[in-house]
Amino acid sequence: MNRWQWVWPFFLFALLAFPLRSGAQVKYSYFLRDGNSEIMQGKYVDAINTLNVAIAAKQDGFEAYFLRGIAKFSLGDYRGAANDFTKTLDIHNLYTRAYFYRGLCRDRLYDYAHALSDYNKALEIDPFNPEVFMARGDTRIHLHDFKNAVSDYTEALNLDNKKAAAYLNRGVAHHFLGHDAKAINDMNEAIKLDYYNKDAWLKRGMIRYEIDSINGALSDFTHVVKMDSGYPLVYFQRALTYLKLNDTIAALHDYNKVLQLDSANSLTYYNRALLFSMQKKYDLALQDMNKVVALNPFNIYGRFNRGMINFSLKNYAEAEKDFTKALKIFPDFVGAYINRAAVREKLGKTKAAYSDKITAEDIIKKVNGAGANIATLYNRYADSAYFSKIMEFEADFVSGETKRGRIQFDRVKIEPKPDFFIVNTFRLPDSVTERYRKTEYFDEKLTQFNTGNPLGIKLAFTTRQWPVSDDKAFGELQRIDSSILILGDTAGSWFMRGVINSMLQNYSIAIASYDSVIKYNPGFLYAYFNRAASRVERDEFVYSDQQYQNTITISMTSGSQPVKKLPPPNHRKSLQDYTRVIALYPGLPFTYYNRANLKILIKDYQGAINDYSKAIQIEPAMAEAYFNRALTLLYLREDKLACKDLSKAGELGLKESYNIIKRYCSK
Repeated sequence: MNRWQWVWPFFLFALLAFPLRSGAQVKYSYFLRDGNSEIMQGKYVDAINTLNVAIAAKQDGFEAYFLRGIAKFSLGDYRGAANDFTKTLDIHNLYTRAYFYRGLCRDRLYDYAHALSDYNKALEIDPFNPEVFMARGDTRIHLHDFKNAVSDYTEALNLDNKKAAAYLNRGVAHHFLGHDAKAINDMNEAIKLDYYNKDAWLKRGMIRYEIDSINGALSDFTHVVKMDSGYPLVYFQRALTYLKLNDTIAALHDYNKVLQLDSANSLTYYNRALLFSMQKKYDLALQDMNKVVALNPFNIYGRFNRGMINFSLKNYAEAEKDFTKALKIFPDFVGAYINRAAVREKLGKTKAAYSDKITAEDIIKKVNGAGANIATLYNRYADSAYFSKIMEFEADFVSGETKRGRIQFDRVKIEPKPDFFIVNTFRLPDSVTERYRKTEYFDEKLTQFNTGNPLGIKLAFTTRQWPVSDDKAFGELQRIDSSILILGDTAGSWFMRGVINSMLQNYSIAIASYDSVIKYNPGFLYAYFNRAASRVERDEFVYSDQQYQNTITISMTSGSQPVKKLPPPNHRKSLQDYTRVIALYPGLPFTYYNRANLKILIKDYQGAINDYSKAIQIEPAMAEAYFNRALTLLYLREDKLACKDLSKAGELGLKESYNIIKRYCSK
């Protein structure tokens, strides 16, 4: 028996699946320097990957943990960074910079008490560090301890009187203390020291706006625009200033500019919608408020005000839906009850309208006492502005020119990672090879097969759709098929047919091939695995296509006969296939991962979490499982656990994790 004859059947019957991890010794100092260099260049994701290697080489190397913490901090992963700084301090408990940066992380996470504790410890070790005094001052501002914040900034300036940021932030603290003359003086000093710092001009403009020095504010904002015409926040602030001057045309121009630079800025859509409403341009207002709701579906302010706009447009049914949704989000929203009552009167729902009025009056009495003037309070609660303090918008004011390396500011579509397939990893052009190689998973036997077979086949587990043309795929299939059949391996031949047809998304043909594999060899677990994944893809595609066809039919018929609503696929057969794979080999992590994805489709969220957890238990470096488990936890409102998983997924190389961390874990 030659080598090929031995390897292929052994692959079929005994293949185990664990990703290979290099065990080669590396030089800690080399990767430490390389990671530090990548941080200096703003290549934070690359730095994390490099520093992971350094940490693997030297578990007690505090420098690598510290630098990885810096990279995570730069990407907005404050929880992950804080964990790395804690690890740094476990190894070297007198490292001042680790206390300092952990304090910054805790401040960003609203853990102000522990942030102050870290700054105090840093100052015990290094009492002459102005940066720590400034950071402690920032945290004290967040705690509204403005008096002590002024003291900290003053101490920083005593140590270094050229710190423009200390003047700037002390000016903010003075403003909150009502010392506006001192605030403006500090802002002026900051600008003298750092004339080209746009944030200094912006903050001075904001303070001038708040103290009604409107022309001064307008001058500052316009100066920032000249310095940086791609800065969305300054246009937003200038728009507010124009509104104070009753110049709605200029305000609209600036709102439009914000949205050109930052098309997902819901706060700007919201403000522009209100402005259109004031001008009675309700159709335009509705378009903008639809954007607000799409970007922030759980924001009651958006829902409530869209209801008000729909009411103005006499879209009473839609207005009722919006007020009802607002009440689901915030059940004590009196204004929503009051306005829903008015809408229901228009719809002829007299009893429901009366019930809403009684509910609103009961809440008003509970909040304000039995002797309250109900009529006055009723009108007050009907005004959505009364509830402004409990609303929050996704409005980052991110321009198209985001900071180099800070991928957390990119606009990305949040969606789970797809299923794993076993694929034939055809050779790719050098320009794309690295991107695809990073997503490959192997085990020892698969590696043995890949390196030992004379046909040059390389199989791998991956979630990526491997790029291959029809001609190349079928040419390769013909070559492999004929060679395997000569060796008498019928199951192997059918399996390769299935693999390549799955890659080409010819799922029905692929499924038939896997059926043939199982007919010849009922114990071939990977045929069950790929068959399940292929069937899920096919069934979901068919369902989506039917839904689309129904939509077209509904929209194009004048419609006497309603189109039957199709039920989603139950995926029972695919679940059975995954269960069969687990019975044959319970240690394959990709099976649990794929089954978890499938459970998401059938809304078994806890079952999905359990399967992702099992996949991670078997393969702790499976970034995709951490990522998808995080999205599931976010859906279930388990934000803290989700953010921990996102940090780990980012650490393992899924850079889009940092976009989600910024959105859900840094507030």
